[in-house]
Amino acid sequence: MKKSLSAYQKGQMGERRAAAYLRLRGYQVLERNYRVPQGEIDLIARKRETLVFIEVKARKDDSHGTPIEAVSPQKVKRVSAAAAVFLSNYEQPYNTCRFDIIAVGPDKNFLGFLKVHHFENAFSVDGVFNV
Repeated sequence: MKKSLSAYQKGQMGERRAAAYLRLRGYQVLERNYRVPQGEIDLIARKRETLVFIEVKARKDDSHGTPIEAVSPQKVKRVSAAAAVFLSNYEQPYNTCRFDIIAVGPDKNFLGFLKVHHFENAFSVDGVFNV
């Protein structure tokens, strides 16, 4: 009998898939599950001179809403606050930073792997969504 995965395990699998996707597209993944008292960021990556703070949403279906709908205003505040802490300690030069959302699933590609949908610059620190 196959044992089902917990929500945490599914989330971890989604984050690993998202990190692999980013690496294939030239990003350097700097942190996974960055946690501070102010909040958590699933992935922090860099591409050239841009720092990217990424919220990952893994989905087996859309019954709980789309990945964008799953990012609440409270989540935006916590991610933004954690990003501010990260930036205050980051010593490498960067020109810009942005907040992305990566959705893993629910649809699959022709090989049967969950598709990855990358929404660049998905939201701003003031909670305005750009997608």
